[in-house]
Amino acid sequence: MLSKPVTIKDIAAKLHLSVSTVSKALSDYPNIAASTKHRVKKLAKELNYVPNRAAIYFKQRKSFTLGIIVPSLMDHFYTIALDGFEKVVSSQGYHVIVGQSHESFTREAELTSVMQSSSIDGLLVSVSKETKEFQHIKKLELAGIPVVYFARKPAIPCHSVVSDVYQATIDAVSLLVSRGHRHIAYLNGPTSWSTSKGRFLGYRDGLLRNNIPFESSLVKETNFSALETHTAVRKLLLQDNSPTAILCFKDYIMLDVIKCFRQQFPDKIHSVDLIGFGALPFFDYINQPPLGSIQEQPYMIGEKAAEMLLDLIKYPDKERTAQQLSLPCSLKLFE
Repeated sequence: MLSKPVTIKDIAAKLHLSVSTVSKALSDYPNIAASTKHRVKKLAKELNYVPNRAAIYFKQRKSFTLGIIVPSLMDHFYTIALDGFEKVVSSQGYHVIVGQSHESFTREAELTSVMQSSSIDGLLVSVSKETKEFQHIKKLELAGIPVVYFARKPAIPCHSVVSDVYQATIDAVSLLVSRGHRHIAYLNGPTSWSTSKGRFLGYRDGLLRNNIPFESSLVKETNFSALETHTAVRKLLLQDNSPTAILCFKDYIMLDVIKCFRQQFPDKIHSVDLIGFGALPFFDYINQPPLGSIQEQPYMIGEKAAEMLLDLIKYPDKERTAQQLSLPCSLKLFE
């Protein structure tokens, strides 16, 4: 037969103390004697007392639970960002509920609803590739739940922490130009993201700064599927102004480009330079790696996003405009 969970009343009865005194001792109130705190905590440990989170929430109007929604934890960037985020919030007594949208708008909307029902105190989100409108997230903000976007920032006023992709993309284009390339293609992400816009502008301005005309036929949008990337690569390589270098929105897109080369254009493996975004660590250990990748700071992005979200929770009535933080990137070469 299952035993009933130990309550504060049980501890108070055994120690002949008031419920209020036991509660304050467990919460380290300064007006409770150290000896009393020691007695209370010692017995609580012996009895395997577990605080009633529902009661704490009722008293403090906080669940000390945060939500985070990412496209996929298979993406190296998000696992590292989550690590940084959790380190900061756990030090402040918060727990984290993690959900994966798997790049589905429907799944993302379901997750926001579930997390709101779970009484989260705040949400960190990187939107899916299908997300074009944000009413499901705005519902949380209207309910008083602060939201911070990270990695993928929508083109709406919002609190966000992202990478400074614009300057990093200019640097990547300039490197390719310095290696003699004049026909540089760009495989972009979904155009609804400000991140995609920033990288596209960096690509375009990088060309213009190096006195190379921009050619729209060298830009293709992808949705991260291997099929769409392969289709885009075939179109690029079969057109008259075929590129000698390709800049990719993500390293995972670059991997699909490499696969396409091996399957359909083996002669391009050594003749077309590739640069991606993300600096996946396994590139350091393979033969014939791509030229390079733009290295972001996912751990720091997670940390800064946590700090921003905790500040929004701590000062809910503070008047403020949308906070937008961009962290610098660096270009890593694999040669």
